[in-house]
Amino acid sequence: MLTGPVEKGLHRIAWDLRAPAHRLPPDRPRGELDELFGDPLTGPFVQPGEYRVTLSQRVGGVVTDLSAPAAFKVVADPQSGLTTADCTARWQFDEKLQALRRDIGGSIEQASVATTRVKAVTKALDATPAAPRALHDRVRALERQLDGILVALRGDRTLGSRSGPQPIAISERVNTIRGELRSTLGRPTQTHEEQYQIAPDLFGPRRSGLRQAIDVDLPAIERELERLGAPYVARG
Repeated sequence: MLTGPVEKGLHRIAWDLRAPAHRLPPDRPRGELDELFGDPLTGPFVQPGEYRVTLSQRVGGVVTDLSAPAAFKVVADPQSGLTTADCTARWQFDEKLQALRRDIGGSIEQASVATTRVKAVTKALDATPAAPRALHDRVRALERQLDGILVALRGDRTLGSRSGPQPIAISERVNTIRGELRSTLGRPTQTHEEQYQIAPDLFGPRRSGLRQAIDVDLPAIERELERLGAPYVARG
């Protein structure tokens, strides 16, 4: 969906022929460094074919169509040398890459939120004399686990801030592929295919561990805090 100005007058909106990005932009203005080096948050180019557009208005949350669907065609530049098979192969790769980037980005966000919750739980435990040492140990082990998941997903920011060498993060693998393909229309290279195959293999165990931590381990600790009468801890 494309949105445009609602003031009086004639307005034009241009579609960049891209599918939606894998995540929403942040709720803050993008800074100069974000614009230069950050993820531009654009989706892949769509596949050539026929598309339809409809003009609608939204007033008070109610969407009303203002026109019947109008068809138009997106075609590849005839001088590009791209075949229909090339375009199809590229789109299929882009679709699975976008899905993987979405899952990884969502996991990073969930792990970050869970880490904040665990830090709050640690403070609540320190203020609860009745909390047994075993519970303290469980919480700190969970915090280390979440830290390890975040390092694997997005890299070690402490080492990065000191320009120290660090393993390639899972998100870096897929984001590099996206960055190299962002302005092209051809098929992915063999290297791109290989990097894509590596990323899910690394990501799968981390996602499973994250789900265990968020759905099972952390709620169990929070229930124990309630039983002990610990200070209130907001849940995500």
